[in-house]
Amino acid sequence: MTKRLLAQQGVRFIEVDIRTNPAAREYVVDDLGYSQAPVVVVSNEEHWSGFRPDKLDALASRPGIVR
Repeated sequence: MTKRLLAQQGVRFIEVDIRTNPAAREYVVDDLGYSQAPVVVVSNEEHWSGFRPDKLDALASRPGIVR
């Protein structure tokens, strides 16, 4: 759902599969502390897990985010 909404809104994103990327899994689980996917990382200070349409809508409204 997160990928679909980002794509519908024209938001650029890079998908990283933590099942096949051990470094990404370590970052998400150990460094950020998440145990639920998806995890959206906007910056070191801004990230969340789970489907959050409110945050995705706010992200899409930022200048330079939409293609």
